[in-house]
Amino acid sequence: MTQAPTRGGDQPLILSDKQGFDRRWFAPQLQAVYVPARHEQVEEYVGAALSAYGRDVKIASGRHCYENFVYNDSTRAIIDMSALSQVGFDAERNAYFVDAGCENWSVYRALLNGHGKTLPAGSCYSVGAGGHITGGGYGLLSRLHGLTVDHLTAVDIVTWDAAQGQAKLRHVSEQSGSQEERDLFWALRGAGCGNFGVIVRYYFAALPDAPDHATQFTLAWDWDQINKQAFSQLLDEYADFVMRMPNNDFSLLKLNHVDNGQIGLLVQIASPIGASFHQHCQQAEARIQSLQQRFAAIAPATVLRRPMGGHPGWMNTLHANLSAQHLTYLEALQTVNGSGPNQFGKYKSAYMNKGFPQNQKDEIFRWLHEKPEGLANSALAQSLLQVDSYGGAVNERSSSATPVPQRSSILKLQYQTYWNNASAPGQSRQSRYQEQARTHLNWIRGFYQAVYAEYGGTPNPEQDKNGVVDGCYYNYPDCDLGTHEDGKIDQAMQLYFKENYRSAPRNLVQVKRQWDPQDYFHHAQSIPIK
Repeated sequence: MTQAPTRGGDQPLILSDKQGFDRRWFAPQLQAVYVPARHEQVEEYVGAALSAYGRDVKIASGRHCYENFVYNDSTRAIIDMSALSQVGFDAERNAYFVDAGCENWSVYRALLNGHGKTLPAGSCYSVGAGGHITGGGYGLLSRLHGLTVDHLTAVDIVTWDAAQGQAKLRHVSEQSGSQEERDLFWALRGAGCGNFGVIVRYYFAALPDAPDHATQFTLAWDWDQINKQAFSQLLDEYADFVMRMPNNDFSLLKLNHVDNGQIGLLVQIASPIGASFHQHCQQAEARIQSLQQRFAAIAPATVLRRPMGGHPGWMNTLHANLSAQHLTYLEALQTVNGSGPNQFGKYKSAYMNKGFPQNQKDEIFRWLHEKPEGLANSALAQSLLQVDSYGGAVNERSSSATPVPQRSSILKLQYQTYWNNASAPGQSRQSRYQEQARTHLNWIRGFYQAVYAEYGGTPNPEQDKNGVVDGCYYNYPDCDLGTHEDGKIDQAMQLYFKENYRSAPRNLVQVKRQWDPQDYFHHAQSIPIK
């Protein structure tokens, strides 16, 4: 058996092997990186890595994990899937495929240019398919086509039999011969992130046709024109706007901190299949005019003065006017195709089945004006609450069809804060940098807890008698919700997966116990075996 104790054969490890996309995460004890270049090598390397390093082996695709599940103090080996990055059509399996090492941009380009197809997946170009798809996957076409996992029909995955000391490459689907493999395939459609094995390739028997065109439009409001009453009206109007949107439309409302100076709204309108460019432009302009009229009474709109930050949809391109941009679909992908710079960040999420209650609107307004002591005046300019439109085709599936149970929400929220400093990789824990990090973390934690105070500090549907909130998104992991270490893992998993976690007839704990009974694939928020 060939072992790869260094990166790519005999090359020594390099500093960037130890660093995640988020500069908070670093693996100082890393000793080996396994880089399979062929599918059969994954089986070989998983066996070698787990035999040598046990639970201290982690799996990387695009390195974008929001928490330290891959890059942490205990990580000694990483299986880096980046060299497996093909996209295409497998004639033998009669399905499109995406390798786990692919990044979003490569997937979109290959499917669009080679096949006229697309995936309803994320907008950040460098996010890896390995974790993104199996965590659910959604993006600007999800209201039209559902989640990425709603189209997934098979997965190649390497599992580990600890009793036999053997790794095995498997092809699992709903047509698999055993119930255990069918259950594993179900679990991989929303909860596969480092829990059951090493995913090698995804298969899609059918994919949506890519739209020919997409129109993008941005509005902005200056914070000095938005008082508390206007802010409340803006959130009400936005929720109502989303509920009435055609499925072709998608929107991102970026509630930036007051340090930014503005609030931003992006709307994308995808052309219906078969519509001419002229027809699409006419329909899009009519919808945009209606949108402008809806919001005009709240506060005067203006142009964006700087790109809109945040994930997903880091906007590097500045729409410097109030006119719509009518684009080809590829151009539209490029416009919102940003992952942002490498910096430090913290994230939290929430699903909402209804618009914002008044107490939540009040807390959001208050915390977007909060200026923590010890930070520069503009330190929170990148910090925001992003409110994405949701629902549409996503909600056409049942809550048990995949592990993702949130199938009645209309809004998906992501709380975000960012900071940067001059620390060298792995040195950010020095005291002079820790105070900066602590202040940002305290701000976002206080913000989140205040918004959901009546539910115990999280968007817990079990504590919500009015059915407003619906838990959190596993692809936006947040260790504050609970971990194995703090004994609150059940609390976190329940927010991510609800009944699909433990209590449904088919559940994730059951699948984990079947496929990884000794818990080799383990991280702070991995599915437990008990």
